Amino acid sequence: GKKFSIGIVSGEVKCGNMGCEGMKKFSFIGSLASWVHVVERVGRLRGADIAICGSTHEELTNVAYTRSIQHVMFPKHSPRTLMVYEAGKKKEVAEEEWMYQLEQGASNDPNRMFNTSYELFMNGDVEGAAAMLQQSTYDMESDVAIKYKERLEAAASDPSLCEPYGKRDPIMS
Repeated sequence: GKKFSIGIVSGEVKCGNMGCEGMKKFSFIGSLASWVHVVERVGRLRGADIAICGSTHEELTNVAYTRSIQHVMFPKHSPRTLMVYEAGKKKEVAEEEWMYQLEQGASNDPNRMFNTSYELFMNGDVEGAAAMLQQSTYDMESDVAIKYKERLEAAASDPSLCEPYGKRDPIMS
């Protein structure tokens, strides 16, 4: 089947019918319009079916499991590095266990080791990231996990792979 990727961002945009009377088109205007394109592109590049921005990740923390998949920067627009996540399975808890699950918080997240590994990778610690990833057992055969393993192996000989997406890519800046 055909592989697809969806990019989801949270925030405000201006939208509506734009153009002249003879040719109107429904459009979005604002920084989020280009950001959603980048999030979808990164999701496709990293094998994620649903890629989300950091603010959407914050909104989904108690609803779905997420995995860090790429840090991105726009050098000409902002000094900040932004994170893109994969949105995964919905968090489901039996009625009698919800309080326990709430207390356990992040320690119950099956992606905890994967996300810690990616954080180490993002900070240039390729060896630490590889060691942490070996401890991760959740959904390691997914496209995202396989592509991340390949990046980790390649980064051992090319540390520039730890740099944010967009730092050297003129299309992204």
